[in-house]
Amino acid sequence: MKKLVTSAQVLELINQQLSTWELARNNYDALKTVKEKELNIDGCTVKVQFNPARLVSSAAKVDAKSIKERKCFLCKANLPEVQKSIPFGDYLILVNPFPIFPKHLTIPAREHIDQHLLHRFGDMLDLAYCLDEFTLFYNGPKCGASAPDHAHFQAGNKGFLPIEKEWRLQKKEKVSTHQTAQLFALKDYSRSTLIIESEIKEDAVYLFQQVYAKLDKKSGEEPMMNVLAWYEQPKEEIIGKWIVCIFPRAKHRPACYTAEGDDNILISPASVDMGGVFITPQQKDFEKITAKDISTIYQEVCVDKLAFDEPDVSVGILSGSHIEFAFQGDYLQGKESVAGKQCAEYSKGMILWQGQSYSELLFAPKDFSNSSFELIDVTIGLHFHWERKENQRFRGALKLIVEEGQLTAINLISVEDYLISVISSEMSANASIELLKAHTVISRSWLLAQMQKSKESAKSGSAGLASQGDDSVRWYDREDHLHFDVCADDHCQRYQGITRLSNPNVEKAVRTTHGLVLDYDGAICDARFSKCCGGETEEFQNCWEDVKYPYLTTLRDDDKDTQTHNLSKEENAEKWILTAPSSFCNTTDAKILSQVLNNYDQETANFYRWEVNYKQQELSELIAERSGVDYGQIVDLIPVERGASGRLVKLMIVGTKQTGIVGKELEIRRILSSSHLYSSAFVVRKEGSMGNEGIPKEFKLIGAGWGHGVGLCQIGAAVMGERGYTYDAILTHYYRGATIKKIY
Repeated sequence: MKKLVTSAQVLELINQQLSTWELARNNYDALKTVKEKELNIDGCTVKVQFNPARLVSSAAKVDAKSIKERKCFLCKANLPEVQKSIPFGDYLILVNPFPIFPKHLTIPAREHIDQHLLHRFGDMLDLAYCLDEFTLFYNGPKCGASAPDHAHFQAGNKGFLPIEKEWRLQKKEKVSTHQTAQLFALKDYSRSTLIIESEIKEDAVYLFQQVYAKLDKKSGEEPMMNVLAWYEQPKEEIIGKWIVCIFPRAKHRPACYTAEGDDNILISPASVDMGGVFITPQQKDFEKITAKDISTIYQEVCVDKLAFDEPDVSVGILSGSHIEFAFQGDYLQGKESVAGKQCAEYSKGMILWQGQSYSELLFAPKDFSNSSFELIDVTIGLHFHWERKENQRFRGALKLIVEEGQLTAINLISVEDYLISVISSEMSANASIELLKAHTVISRSWLLAQMQKSKESAKSGSAGLASQGDDSVRWYDREDHLHFDVCADDHCQRYQGITRLSNPNVEKAVRTTHGLVLDYDGAICDARFSKCCGGETEEFQNCWEDVKYPYLTTLRDDDKDTQTHNLSKEENAEKWILTAPSSFCNTTDAKILSQVLNNYDQETANFYRWEVNYKQQELSELIAERSGVDYGQIVDLIPVERGASGRLVKLMIVGTKQTGIVGKELEIRRILSSSHLYSSAFVVRKEGSMGNEGIPKEFKLIGAGWGHGVGLCQIGAAVMGERGYTYDAILTHYYRGATIKKIY
């Protein structure tokens, strides 16, 4: 990387300015006699500097009215004639006439444009690389910038700030990685601090954009932060790296700044203060300030807890021999910019893209907030009765891998952004706010529980996909996804990117429940849910692995807390299924259903109780095709085992050629339908006979509910939301004994 400017050139500028500019020379000479003292805060050094010249900055009025009434002192037209500059791309490098550092620079943009870092962070890293004897720093508009109306950086000679050495000695927790870049959070430090280390500029930019996206933002405003950056290249190493310190802020100025009398301390913390050098422009403040005062200031202006325990999630979207996609906004593949329509193909075990072969491709957005990508012909409702293809748009990064002889497209995105889409995809965005909040909590809980389960399975080496015995008894869970966390279809949770984002209530539901999960006995709940339980919920072990979760027990879906009917008994199940008892989910209210069901879901007219009819030939051929077993003509379908909601766990198929048992519930639904039966809660009626062999002419399946029935019933919860139940009341109804807990 060629250096546009060197530190040597900048040092020449400083010497020239000090020889010709009296104001600057006097203030730099004053630095030689400035008073300093050191304080210890939790084992860390903080230097305090008495610097009267900085009163101009510390006491600067940065309200909109004051800024509008003054000339911008960073615009070139308003600079003193004696002040010289070195051009650097879209910036000018100036000597700061009111220094804190022995060598202090101000680096304004040539254009008069508001202070904003997101699109200029790469410029900051370029400056740090070229000015390798300096540390760059950035003050947010409400975090110490005395010119929030004019984009600019500052720089001071490297080694002046205590944090430049201390960050290496602190306990660190890795938050995220991206190729050569790593993001850490300093633990037990005196102020909330994030550290990025990276050998490649674009990798550091990617992680910074992740941080920026996750920090709390008010509409149209930059998240409050201070940033330090410098470039290190040890003599013994060929490749250097950038170090970036990010200080997320909660407040502009501490209470002591505006306090009266002895409580007043005129300190307006900015990047230098966050880096460990406190500037006091008044002697009284310098003399009286204590370590306790500084600790209080840090606690007050910094966020009290970083919300970076929130992980990212990898979502498998689609697979195929070739994948078409298009970028809206600028994306990076390595160091190269990519835009517009693209196509990748599977070729000889590799990804063929733009004439070259790759084992893996990662396209990262330059700007997380304003970029997206579109995938062409994504299949939704895979193997279900509403299966179809559509184009879908996504935020975040796109990853392409080779998997089982084809390509797979994976979306990398933060959990909270993922949830905004899931809630819009799983149901209509027009659902009641309480239902949206309840569903956000369970979707977050389910996802994080599965991700934790994957880590544990990877350590133990267990897969957990299916149970194979003498009979064809299987269950299907998300553990068959080996190269990403979850898929985008009903097999996991519906996730359709930003295709269906249409209501601010969804984003509000996610934001107001940020980090909340269902907890049972100290563990995140595996919070399952289905479309319609049919009046009584099922137990987990009857649908998946033989693990009994106390919070996923059977219950009546009503407000009378009516006792369950022990529907595992055949006579009870039959009576239940053949009637339509009252319950939350027994509704035909079009307004409520439209809130829960997306357009293609509304193609399902009957789901609380339903009926399917098969001719003999149709059924025998269907079962042979779907099971891979030729049973011959079907003589009978006999319930062997039912779950607590009446759903079949095991079903015996009696044929003229052979007899076998199939299960669990999804396998039964899969075998008895060209897509999936609505549920396995059904009774069988045989009609007519063929010849003297007693072979039925027709089979009628009369069923209840839509889905596995475990956990929250979406339609039932929608009815509860319309009746005024709060989201926590909805959750405690469906997940007995669970509590709501904030984990990040």
